[in-house]
Amino acid sequence: MDTKEIFERLGLPKHSGTVYETLRRIGPMTATDICREARLHRPAVYRVLSPLGVRGFVFFTSKKRRKLYHASNPRLIAAAFAKTSAAVESAMAKKIVADSLYRQKEIRFLSGFKGIQAAFDDVISHMERGGTFYRYTSEKDLDAVNEYLAKDYRARRDKKKLERMVISNPVSGKRKKPRLERFVKYIPPEADLFDQNIIQLVYGNRLSFIDLNTERVLIIENKAMADFQKVIFKQLYNKLPLPFSPASNR
Repeated sequence: MDTKEIFERLGLPKHSGTVYETLRRIGPMTATDICREARLHRPAVYRVLSPLGVRGFVFFTSKKRRKLYHASNPRLIAAAFAKTSAAVESAMAKKIVADSLYRQKEIRFLSGFKGIQAAFDDVISHMERGGTFYRYTSEKDLDAVNEYLAKDYRARRDKKKLERMVISNPVSGKRKKPRLERFVKYIPPEADLFDQNIIQLVYGNRLSFIDLNTERVLIIENKAMADFQKVIFKQLYNKLPLPFSPASNR
C-alpha cells in the first residue's frame, strides 16, 4: 500500500500523498517549490498543506521570511493509520455483533422442559386466528410429550380455532382421538421406522424442531423455508393412506 492510498484511507485530500512524498524526496521547500517539483497547481498544493499540517504529517519552519515545509517522520503516519484501522475494526466488530443479535431473532435455541413448552406456546402466539399448522411427530411416549404442554395450552389453541395436520408414527397416531380440527395420518410400520423421538412443527413463517431425547429446540423464522416445508408436508400427507379404524368397516 503506497502513501497515496494510505492518505486516501485517512480521509486526506487528493494529492496529499504526492506533496508528502515530494517533500520526503527533495527536502524542505517553499509552496512554490512544491508546485514546481510535484507539478501541481498552487491551489491544489495549498489545499493539502493545511490538513497535512493539522495531522502532523507536515510541519514548517521560517527562513529569511520564507516558509519552508518539511515531511514528518513516516512513523507518525504509520501510527495514525494503525489507530484508524483499530477504530474501523472496532466499529465493524460492533456491526458484526449487532448483525449476530439480529440473526438470533431469526434462529433461536431453547433447551430443557421450559424450552420445549415455549416451543409449543410459540405456535399459538405466532399464528393468526383460524390458521393451520403442520406437525411431524415421531415421539416414543405421547403421555410424556403432553406433560410439556402448559395447562391452558389446549384452551388457548382452541380459542384461536387453530387446525393442525399431523403425520405421526403408528404408536402415537393410533392414540390420538379424532377431532374436527385435527387431521392425523401416520407412517405405516412396513414403510420405515419413524421413532426418532423428534417433533417438527411448521407454522406461519416458522419452523420448530424439538429433540425429545436431549430436550433441545431449534426455531427458525424464514418464510421461504416454512413455505417449502408446507409443500413437502402436504405432498407426503396426501400420499399416506387413511388411518384404519373399526368404524370405517361399518
